[in-house]
Amino acid sequence: MNKCKKLLLILLLINAALALPAEAAQTDMKIVTAAKNVVNQYELFDITIRLSPTFDNPYDYNEVDLVADIIAPDGQVASIPAFYTGQKSLWKIRYTPVKKGKYSYKLVLKNPLAPASVISGQFNVTAGIGNGFLRKGQNNPHYPVFDSGKGFFGIGHNIAWATNNNIDAYKTYFKLMKENGCNLTRVWLNAPWTFRIESDKAGRYNDADAEKLDKLLDLAKEYGIHLILTLDTYSSLMEERGSWDEQSWRRNPYNKINGGPCEKPWDFFTDQESIRLYKNRLKYIIARWSYSPNIMAFELWNEIDSPAKWVSDICLYLKSTNPHGQLITTSLGYPWGNNFNESSVWEIKELDMIDRHLYGNTTSDIISNLVTVNRQLYSSYNKLLLVGEFGQDTGKSDADIDVNGNAVSLHSGLWAGALTGACATPLNWWWAEYIKKMKLYNHYKALSNFLNGTDWSSKDICPLNTTQVLTNSSKERTACPEIVIKTADAWGDKSYEAFYIQNNGDISGGIVNAYLHGTQKKDFRLEPTFHVNYPADGEFIIHIDMVSQGANLVAELDGKQVLNKELPAGSGNGPWKRSLHRKDYKIYQCIYDTKVGIDVPKGEHTIRLSNTGLDWIRLKNITLTNYFGGDCTNARIVGLRVAGQMLIWIQNKAYNWKDINNGIKPDTIEGAYFKIAEIDSGSYKIEWWNTFEGKIIKSGSVDSKNGELDIRIPAFDKDIACKIIKY
Repeated sequence: MNKCKKLLLILLLINAALALPAEAAQTDMKIVTAAKNVVNQYELFDITIRLSPTFDNPYDYNEVDLVADIIAPDGQVASIPAFYTGQKSLWKIRYTPVKKGKYSYKLVLKNPLAPASVISGQFNVTAGIGNGFLRKGQNNPHYPVFDSGKGFFGIGHNIAWATNNNIDAYKTYFKLMKENGCNLTRVWLNAPWTFRIESDKAGRYNDADAEKLDKLLDLAKEYGIHLILTLDTYSSLMEERGSWDEQSWRRNPYNKINGGPCEKPWDFFTDQESIRLYKNRLKYIIARWSYSPNIMAFELWNEIDSPAKWVSDICLYLKSTNPHGQLITTSLGYPWGNNFNESSVWEIKELDMIDRHLYGNTTSDIISNLVTVNRQLYSSYNKLLLVGEFGQDTGKSDADIDVNGNAVSLHSGLWAGALTGACATPLNWWWAEYIKKMKLYNHYKALSNFLNGTDWSSKDICPLNTTQVLTNSSKERTACPEIVIKTADAWGDKSYEAFYIQNNGDISGGIVNAYLHGTQKKDFRLEPTFHVNYPADGEFIIHIDMVSQGANLVAELDGKQVLNKELPAGSGNGPWKRSLHRKDYKIYQCIYDTKVGIDVPKGEHTIRLSNTGLDWIRLKNITLTNYFGGDCTNARIVGLRVAGQMLIWIQNKAYNWKDINNGIKPDTIEGAYFKIAEIDSGSYKIEWWNTFEGKIIKSGSVDSKNGELDIRIPAFDKDIACKIIKY
């Protein structure tokens, strides 16, 4: 080869080398801190790795993709992403093994412009004392079970944040919770006042807050508290001023004015760069924190109506990325008043848990709503169910409403929520100024005592069917001759359409929507059907509140039309009480505030309502006269069958927060009883519990007769609980 050709070849090789990025050509990988050769089952196995040289954005997995492929004793391979620690050139692998035996691993640094770097190793896993991660139960999809096979039922409240993310404040809460039988809380990420993971620039992460979250998970392990980690909240996409001044879109790193990819808030769900950045954040969260068995679930959003397609895509991504497999949930709500099909999200296969939020100012009877909707969701979906937020008002602290700390809704919500198919108690929102400051943890302790020893891993867990609470007392029989069904202002919600009305006023099937839409809004139309059983001839009275543009109310009794009432709307005088001209829509909406009724003979019937007119009718309520059963009491009963025992809670409906706040004390209910059918023959032990002290107040036994138990209830004024166990 002549000198010219040699010189040309050398130049070509130099140019080729210069064309490669420095890190691609020279990346070096070394283990700085080696993991132990032997670790306990369900305990952390971690490795610290140094990579050199430095990278432009070490948090970007497109730039630095370091994984540990860990091979379990059964041959299954888990790919564990590493995360950048924030310390120069240091990455970590965190992994929690759930099986005993010999493991091997390969650390693989993938680089698209250079050959992969590989380091191999081995470790052994011996039997541990923990229980592992919470999974959707194989025996019963409504309750989670640990890897060890032990069951779990959550008792707790929110601690969405502490001021300045003060870890000592969380420690105080965790200590109080553990002392009072609690094991579950809900913690937020990424709002300006919480742990800010992605705060200033999209794709770059907050090391200081990440380290605080590391410490929080250590505390959770120490105190036995499990977390629902909420990854973001509606305020991140909120432009208008919120009632708590929480709007944060102007500060969101995904906002184009801050260098992000999104022109508008809702571009977050469709912009491809936004989705890539969000998945990168999720991968970082999984890499850094999914090792912790104390994370029960990742909640994608707090209270935002995320598009179902986006939720499905993100769930699939998490399932494929998270080797530890925590549960996935989300909650809905914002934009407030949005017509959103909730079932489109709840029915997503990869979404493990329904998370609904409930406040007293959004419903006429918070406990009735809790019982009715929980039962309906339980029967509709083979998923875990959680009431992730609970309180008396969305705009006021429970401490401002319940100034004396009576805790009526808190107390009743705990018991009703525990025994209506949810996997945890409702998580009260007002953790600081209400639960902690007013020293209300005794309510949690009492329920924890009652539930202690319950086998939540059992295949045999289901709602307990009982009669209503009945009585032989003439005073109780005449307490309430009519039933009033209050409606909910739920504009386009089509979740509930068939209702069963018991003679004590309890309703099953969900919440009655106030709106009957006409032909103009076909997608919103409902024909609510009421299954009734009148103990005597009575009326079914419909209270019409308002009509838009004109409507036509139709009622059918057992399939036969018995009411066809035209409800016009216009200007000036008419059959309405007041006419409102909506200039923005160029229509008239009229306040009727009138009642129309149909006669209903004694016995079982089906009543269907519909609107065959143009626009909507808003119903205020529905009254059933002469409906309260002759032997019914003003009490509700809920219960569960769990692994051979029956857990039951009975509440005097007069024990409600509004009456108690107004100084109205409930009368004592005496001579009450209920029956349970389809019971094996034999004798049963029965324990009666004081729900405020968490103690047994009376024990006895009862024999089944003709496959039925007849249970006589001790006198009570507020509520009472019982356990029934076959000898």
